[in-house]
Amino acid sequence: MLSENNKMIIYETEKNKKDLNKNPKERSYGVDLLRIFSMINIINLHVNIRSKQLYLKISSPKFKAIWHLEVFSFPAVNCFGLISGIVGYSKYRFSNLIYLWLTVWFYSISISSYLFFVQREIDKKRLFLSLFPILIKRHWYVNAYFYMYVLLPFVNAGINSVNRAFHKNIVIFFLFFYSIYYLISRIVDLNKNFDFLINGYSSMWLLVLYIIGAYFGKYVILEKNKTIIIIFSSLLIFIFATFLSSELHYKITKSKRNKSKILISYISPTMVIQAISLVMIFSKLNIKNKFLKNLISFLTPLTFSTYLIHSHLFNTKLKIIKILFKWVFMFNHKLLFLKIYCVGIIIYFICTCLDYIRFLIFKILKFREFSLIVEKVIPKLINKVL
Repeated sequence: MLSENNKMIIYETEKNKKDLNKNPKERSYGVDLLRIFSMINIINLHVNIRSKQLYLKISSPKFKAIWHLEVFSFPAVNCFGLISGIVGYSKYRFSNLIYLWLTVWFYSISISSYLFFVQREIDKKRLFLSLFPILIKRHWYVNAYFYMYVLLPFVNAGINSVNRAFHKNIVIFFLFFYSIYYLISRIVDLNKNFDFLINGYSSMWLLVLYIIGAYFGKYVILEKNKTIIIIFSSLLIFIFATFLSSELHYKITKSKRNKSKILISYISPTMVIQAISLVMIFSKLNIKNKFLKNLISFLTPLTFSTYLIHSHLFNTKLKIIKILFKWVFMFNHKLLFLKIYCVGIIIYFICTCLDYIRFLIFKILKFREFSLIVEKVIPKLINKVL
């Protein structure tokens, strides 16, 4: 006779197998929509900081509105980390990393060349360094993602070999140790930060989010019951966490303490809760409209490149960029949230149109096929060397 524990282990193992045997072609348009939504929020974050609106005095009528938007948008990066785990735990393609590198390299070279030959904004040294965007850490997220992606075959093997209870315990441990303990340590000045997490700007934090996202992708999102209740409750949690972070930020800043951004960090519990809530809301959306499905399918593969384009351009001295930030700074406090959000949406679609040109160039040059060839060749070369 089997014990209750052994029965539970067998049940979980069989359930894991069923989950892994789900149709891999089944697409979650809700998760893809979350990518788009998150990228628009990331653009908003960059618009806020580059237009210097985050440095307004607390007495400014715009202060609260701009920080409401900041707190609303801040979980977007965590969402991308969670999505990586949701869609990536059951598959690993090294060719995706090669294709991403080619995309990063394309924009690094093309934009830098324009700044050198046309704008005369950079020197020969910076033009040369643009050939190595990963080495010079042009985009922190790309660097962190690259280092994380190399470890994913081992991480995925671990994720797919453990049962749900064990995976859940890992998620709880991560949430407590890295998020809640971080907050406690900041409050009591026990430790300023986990050095290796760098406030969330690191491959280790993306790896933590990946493992958490994999749990939701493997178990929670697949559950079809109580969809309306989950969406509604997740929305309430998101609103509460956003309001809490925003109000606490205002009160702490008003009291002139040096901990005003204690909750506005990627590792902050409220930001993690907001990101998980958004994952639950969007993943449960049942999108049936054919036009909307086609639009999401078109935009999704172009979405990440909008980060590469706008973040690179925002760091330049282009006249149009200066005008944009001056114009945004001149917005009054009335409907400020909506005004900046509209700017973010416009920038997103402009960058998407630009990336579609890149997409067509890559298609003509067969860069995707090249990535697949490299994926097959590298292991053979390594075997020969070893």
